[in-house]
Amino acid sequence: MAMKVRESVPAAPATTIVKEQPAIAEPAVAVPAPPRTSAVKLLVVTALAIVLLTAAIAYGIKTTFAAGDVDYGTIVDGVREFHVEGPQWHFEPRVIGVNPGDSVRIVLTSSDVTHGFAINELGINVPYSPGDGGLVELVIPADTPEGVYTMYCSIFCGSGHSHMKGSIIVGDADTSSGGVLPYAATALMAVIFVGFAVVIRRGAR
Repeated sequence: MAMKVRESVPAAPATTIVKEQPAIAEPAVAVPAPPRTSAVKLLVVTALAIVLLTAAIAYGIKTTFAAGDVDYGTIVDGVREFHVEGPQWHFEPRVIGVNPGDSVRIVLTSSDVTHGFAINELGINVPYSPGDGGLVELVIPADTPEGVYTMYCSIFCGSGHSHMKGSIIVGDADTSSGGVLPYAATALMAVIFVGFAVVIRRGAR
């Protein structure tokens, strides 16, 4: 009796199951904020410049209308007479006072170059120069509104030409704001400066 030989069947290869490991998130790296030093310096410099400029303007206003600075001239034969010196780049006196209806005479002198003396509202524009002074004679119209008018140099006289100005006060114009305005302006600028400082401090945190 013949014996059957069972052929061996190769075993299937073992399957290895690999579990995927969860990805490990890399820690976030904080990006430093851009430096604010330049912006802070610019704001501080700007605030200081505003404060200083306003203080200078306020001081100029206060000085212009300070008590005792208004020159009312001298009455000569019924005429209110002023002697105004106008070298570079100011008038002396800087502020003169008249009344509506006044007869006025203004004698102008210069010690350096040719200048012009102008008051637009009164129709005045007179040149004067060294050795050849100017003379203004007029009657202030009785219906001239009381107020403060600008007298200025109308002929270019150098780098400070635009600053060569003064004032003529007609009647009882109220110049009391000259005493309050400088302090109010300075206080306002101080508040603005403090506001800048607070904003900068919060932004730097």
